[in-house]
Amino acid sequence: MKKLTRIMAAFVCLAMIAATFAGCGQKAGEPSSTPDTPPAQNSGTAGETNYLDNEPLRIGTMAHQMGVFIYYADKHDLFKEAGINVELAIFSGGAAVNEAFGAGELDGAISGLASVYALANNLVKMVGEVDTVGSDCLVVRNDSDVLSVKGQIDGKPDMYGSAETLRGKNFVCQLGQAHQFYILKYISQFGLTEEDINFINMEDAAGAQAFMTGNGDMIGTKMPYCYDMCVTDGGYTVAATVGDATGIEIKDPILFTPEVIENRREEVKIFLKVIYGLVDQMAADYDLYTQAVNEMYTENGKEYDNAKADYEFSKNRLLTTKVIGASDYFMGDGMQAVADFYGTTGAIAAENVDNVYQNYDTSLVEEALGIQVQAFGK
Repeated sequence: MKKLTRIMAAFVCLAMIAATFAGCGQKAGEPSSTPDTPPAQNSGTAGETNYLDNEPLRIGTMAHQMGVFIYYADKHDLFKEAGINVELAIFSGGAAVNEAFGAGELDGAISGLASVYALANNLVKMVGEVDTVGSDCLVVRNDSDVLSVKGQIDGKPDMYGSAETLRGKNFVCQLGQAHQFYILKYISQFGLTEEDINFINMEDAAGAQAFMTGNGDMIGTKMPYCYDMCVTDGGYTVAATVGDATGIEIKDPILFTPEVIENRREEVKIFLKVIYGLVDQMAADYDLYTQAVNEMYTENGKEYDNAKADYEFSKNRLLTTKVIGASDYFMGDGMQAVADFYGTTGAIAAENVDNVYQNYDTSLVEEALGIQVQAFGK
């Protein structure tokens, strides 16, 4: 299945373009007691217009960490309390979110790395980021020869692999999604390209099951599957963390279409107040965080418990109001790094690469939260 990367990426981009023209931190200290009712939102909606008579904002996300804030807010009616209607849709992955944007079926989303295609094709604007992706990883079985070489890349003493042990290997991941990018960045450090490996295209849950029954040589995976393999089972090893694989701090973005930003700006700002209110509260209240992620994962068919929440939270960073207002934060720096890499591989047309950072808009979150936020720029 060589060369599927370029074919898949081109298909995703062409599909979105065609649809468009056709239709148009750190872990908190000791946890406090878990609240019996949802926390009051410090949304500052007093005196604002009530938008509950409007059509709902159609928002998409996935049942992964980035979706916990909107999932919790929707489940506990926090959007209605703040004065807006939100219609939440859960997607299997970021490529499906992109397709929904291209078909005009979404107004906004909290999505992942695959959003780079939607940004490059001017379908959406990034208006914020909610967390970092630190628990994703590339995993091999304990008997893999990939583990025979460690620390070959300067500055990455814990990363396994070499050109010799990786060439010709079969990598399990969902094409067009974040893990395909992780794999390509990982092998590029050893001088390899997509021509040197094979992809087995499977969605996350099916891919994890297939890998654990002997298919493929390495898998790009996420929570809770990386925990199931490397901690619960113990017969697997993390060959590369997402940080070592990419050299980038991957962040999950908040996205809205240009039309919604122009025509429903105040509702988008209220949405941002609710989301960042929860990000702040979950970063400060670990019990609230574990309650929320357990609800989301278990209600979407994934086995989850507090041990898995501990693991995930220890490796990911929540981008609180304080974090995004800091002088060393630049919204979208990771996403632009992804776009730049895809520009070199042809997955994104060279002339579209800079559309990504040009589609960053910090003005809404600045107005919503009363802070200054820097966006990445060239």
